[in-house]
Amino acid sequence: MIRFLLLYIIYLKQKVNDFGRVKYNGFTVYFAFKNSKILVGRGSVINSGPLTNLLGLYQRTIIIARYGGRIAIGKNTGISGSTIYSMSEIKIGENCVIGANCKIVDNDFHPLAEEKRLDERPSDISKKPIHIGDKCFIGMNSIILKGTTIGNNSVVGAGSVVSGSFPENVIIAGNPAKIIKYLA
Repeated sequence: MIRFLLLYIIYLKQKVNDFGRVKYNGFTVYFAFKNSKILVGRGSVINSGPLTNLLGLYQRTIIIARYGGRIAIGKNTGISGSTIYSMSEIKIGENCVIGANCKIVDNDFHPLAEEKRLDERPSDISKKPIHIGDKCFIGMNSIILKGTTIGNNSVVGAGSVVSGSFPENVIIAGNPAKIIKYLA
Protein backbone atom coordinates (compact mmCIF):
# COMPACT_ATOMS: atom_id res chain seq x y z
CA MET A 1 0.00 0.00 0.00
CA ILE A 2 2.83 2.41 0.84
CA ARG A 3 4.54 1.71 -2.50
CA PHE A 4 1.29 2.41 -4.36
CA LEU A 5 0.84 5.71 -2.49
CA LEU A 6 4.43 6.72 -3.26
CA LEU A 7 4.00 5.92 -6.96
CA TYR A 8 0.70 7.79 -7.01
CA ILE A 9 2.31 10.88 -5.46
CA ILE A 10 5.12 10.73 -8.06
CA TYR A 11 2.49 10.41 -10.81
CA LEU A 12 0.55 13.41 -9.50
CA LYS A 13 3.75 15.48 -9.34
CA GLN A 14 4.56 14.54 -12.96
CA LYS A 15 1.01 15.30 -14.05
CA VAL A 16 1.27 18.78 -12.49
CA ASN A 17 4.71 19.34 -14.09
CA ASP A 18 3.35 18.32 -17.50
CA PHE A 19 0.02 20.17 -17.16
CA GLY A 20 -0.99 21.60 -20.52
CA ARG A 21 1.83 19.73 -22.29
CA VAL A 22 1.03 16.03 -21.86
CA LYS A 23 -2.36 14.43 -21.27
CA TYR A 24 -2.56 11.53 -18.79
CA ASN A 25 -5.77 9.48 -18.93
CA GLY A 26 -5.75 7.26 -15.84
CA PHE A 27 -3.00 6.54 -13.32
CA THR A 28 0.36 6.02 -15.04
CA VAL A 29 3.33 4.43 -13.27
CA TYR A 30 6.07 6.94 -14.09
CA PHE A 31 9.44 6.83 -12.35
CA ALA A 32 13.00 7.87 -13.14
CA PHE A 33 15.49 6.46 -10.64
CA LYS A 34 18.62 8.38 -9.63
CA ASN A 35 20.82 9.31 -12.65
CA SER A 36 18.02 8.35 -15.06
CA LYS A 37 15.73 10.59 -17.12
CA ILE A 38 12.32 10.54 -18.80
CA LEU A 39 11.17 13.22 -21.26
CA VAL A 40 7.71 13.23 -22.84
CA GLY A 41 7.03 15.62 -25.72
CA ARG A 42 4.31 18.25 -25.87
CA GLY A 43 0.95 17.04 -27.12
CA SER A 44 1.55 13.41 -26.18
CA VAL A 45 -1.26 11.33 -24.69
CA ILE A 46 -0.65 8.54 -22.16
CA ASN A 47 -3.67 6.23 -21.72
CA SER A 48 -3.93 4.03 -18.64
CA GLY A 49 -7.64 3.88 -17.87
CA PRO A 50 -9.74 0.86 -18.87
CA LEU A 51 -11.99 2.90 -21.16
CA THR A 52 -9.22 4.94 -22.80
CA ASN A 53 -8.53 2.22 -25.35
CA LEU A 54 -11.38 -0.13 -26.13
CA LEU A 55 -9.05 -2.89 -27.39
CA GLY A 56 -8.72 -3.81 -23.73
CA LEU A 57 -5.79 -2.64 -21.66
CA TYR A 58 -4.23 -5.37 -19.51
CA GLN A 59 -2.39 -2.85 -17.35
CA ARG A 60 -1.67 0.80 -16.69
CA THR A 61 1.02 2.48 -18.77
CA ILE A 62 4.37 1.99 -17.04
CA ILE A 63 7.32 4.24 -17.92
CA ILE A 64 10.47 3.44 -15.91
CA ALA A 65 14.11 4.54 -16.33
CA ARG A 66 16.74 3.12 -13.97
CA TYR A 67 20.49 2.49 -13.70
CA GLY A 68 21.16 5.55 -15.88
CA GLY A 69 18.46 4.74 -18.44
CA ARG A 70 17.03 7.51 -20.60
CA ILE A 71 13.62 7.63 -22.24
CA ALA A 72 12.72 10.34 -24.77
CA ILE A 73 9.21 10.29 -26.22
CA GLY A 74 8.60 12.73 -29.07
CA LYS A 75 5.81 15.27 -29.47
CA ASN A 76 2.25 14.18 -30.24
CA THR A 77 2.87 10.51 -29.45
CA GLY A 78 0.12 8.29 -28.05
CA ILE A 79 0.71 5.34 -25.71
CA SER A 80 -1.94 2.94 -24.36
CA GLY A 81 -1.44 0.52 -21.47
CA SER A 82 2.14 -0.24 -22.46
CA THR A 83 5.45 -0.70 -20.63
CA ILE A 84 8.53 1.32 -21.58
CA TYR A 85 11.48 0.28 -19.41
CA SER A 86 15.01 1.60 -19.94
CA MET A 87 18.40 0.83 -18.44
CA SER A 88 20.17 2.23 -21.53
CA GLU A 89 18.26 4.48 -23.97
CA ILE A 90 14.86 4.41 -25.62
CA LYS A 91 14.00 7.10 -28.17
CA ILE A 92 10.51 7.21 -29.63
CA GLY A 93 9.95 9.76 -32.39
CA GLU A 94 7.24 12.34 -32.93
CA ASN A 95 3.67 11.53 -33.99
CA CYS A 96 3.94 7.83 -33.10
CA VAL A 97 1.19 5.51 -31.88
CA ILE A 98 2.09 2.77 -29.40
CA GLY A 99 -0.87 0.37 -29.34
CA ALA A 100 -2.47 -1.38 -26.38
CA ASN A 101 -0.32 -3.61 -24.15
CA CYS A 102 3.02 -3.19 -25.94
CA LYS A 103 6.39 -3.75 -24.25
CA ILE A 104 9.45 -1.69 -25.19
CA VAL A 105 12.47 -2.89 -23.20
CA ASP A 106 16.15 -2.11 -23.86
CA ASN A 107 17.53 -4.69 -21.41
CA ASP A 108 17.26 -8.28 -20.18
CA PHE A 109 16.11 -7.30 -16.61
CA HIS A 110 18.59 -9.77 -15.08
CA PRO A 111 21.81 -11.57 -16.00
CA LEU A 112 21.24 -14.59 -18.19
CA ALA A 113 23.91 -16.81 -16.60
CA GLU A 114 22.31 -18.73 -13.72
CA GLU A 115 25.27 -18.34 -11.40
CA LYS A 116 25.09 -14.54 -11.72
CA ARG A 117 21.39 -14.31 -10.79
CA LEU A 118 22.17 -14.78 -7.10
CA ASP A 119 24.57 -11.82 -7.00
CA GLU A 120 22.88 -9.54 -9.52
CA ARG A 121 24.60 -6.27 -10.45
CA PRO A 122 23.36 -3.73 -13.01
CA SER A 123 26.62 -4.13 -14.94
CA ASP A 124 25.80 -7.83 -15.47
CA ILE A 125 22.53 -7.03 -17.26
CA SER A 126 22.72 -6.92 -21.06
CA LYS A 127 21.32 -3.71 -22.57
CA LYS A 128 21.26 -1.93 -25.95
CA PRO A 129 19.46 1.25 -27.09
CA ILE A 130 16.14 1.25 -28.94
CA HIS A 131 15.30 3.89 -31.56
CA ILE A 132 11.82 4.21 -33.05
CA GLY A 133 11.51 6.83 -35.80
CA ASP A 134 8.87 9.50 -36.40
CA LYS A 135 5.32 8.60 -37.48
CA CYS A 136 5.61 4.92 -36.53
CA PHE A 137 2.67 2.74 -35.55
CA ILE A 138 3.34 -0.11 -33.12
CA GLY A 139 0.41 -2.56 -33.16
CA MET A 140 -1.16 -3.90 -29.97
CA ASN A 141 0.62 -6.59 -27.93
CA SER A 142 3.93 -6.07 -29.75
CA ILE A 143 7.28 -6.48 -28.03
CA ILE A 144 10.23 -4.29 -29.04
CA LEU A 145 13.48 -5.81 -27.77
CA LYS A 146 16.87 -4.29 -26.94
CA GLY A 147 19.02 -3.09 -29.84
CA THR A 148 16.07 -2.49 -32.17
CA THR A 149 15.92 0.38 -34.67
CA ILE A 150 12.70 1.11 -36.58
CA GLY A 151 12.86 3.72 -39.35
CA ASN A 152 10.42 6.61 -39.85
CA ASN A 153 6.89 5.94 -41.16
CA SER A 154 7.02 2.23 -40.36
CA VAL A 155 4.28 -0.06 -39.06
CA VAL A 156 4.69 -2.98 -36.66
CA GLY A 157 1.90 -5.55 -36.97
CA ALA A 158 -0.06 -6.55 -33.87
CA GLY A 159 1.58 -9.19 -31.69
CA SER A 160 5.00 -8.90 -33.33
CA VAL A 161 8.30 -9.57 -31.55
CA VAL A 162 10.77 -7.06 -32.98
CA SER A 163 14.54 -7.32 -32.78
CA GLY A 164 17.08 -5.85 -35.20
CA SER A 165 17.24 -2.92 -37.57
CA PHE A 166 14.47 -1.97 -40.00
CA PRO A 167 14.48 0.82 -42.63
CA GLU A 168 11.94 3.60 -43.14
CA ASN A 169 8.56 3.04 -44.79
CA VAL A 170 8.07 -0.66 -44.12
CA ILE A 171 5.48 -2.91 -42.54
CA ILE A 172 7.03 -5.53 -40.27
CA ALA A 173 5.21 -8.35 -38.55
CA GLY A 174 5.63 -11.78 -37.03
CA ASN A 175 7.72 -13.59 -34.44
CA PRO A 176 10.46 -12.85 -35.17
CA ALA A 177 9.33 -9.76 -37.03
CA LYS A 178 10.42 -9.37 -40.64
CA ILE A 179 9.60 -6.97 -43.45
CA ILE A 180 6.37 -8.00 -45.14
CA LYS A 181 5.81 -4.91 -47.30
CA TYR A 182 7.60 -1.78 -48.46
CA LEU A 183 5.49 1.38 -48.37
CA ALA A 184 5.64 3.93 -51.21
